[in-house]
Amino acid sequence: MDIEVDYIPDDSDERREWIKYQLKIRGLTLASLAREHGVSRHVFSKALTHGSIRWDHVIAKAINFPVFFLWPDRYDADNLPRKH
Repeated sequence: MDIEVDYIPDDSDERREWIKYQLKIRGLTLASLAREHGVSRHVFSKALTHGSIRWDHVIAKAINFPVFFLWPDRYDADNLPRKH
């Protein structure tokens, strides 16, 4: 998969804001993803801070990035969760 990425912040707070911006420029929000999947917006907010295999993948798919690009500390290059 060829993806051109100029910058994904290393800092977790900046990365969360970058992801929300990526959603916004695609006409999406955490709330719209939540409505689409029938869950609370807080489910997606929590996924941004604490991780959730299911919701991490939904967010990544929505902005067309592999999860390991967004959360390299959580996933390996095969998009599989890292063991801690």
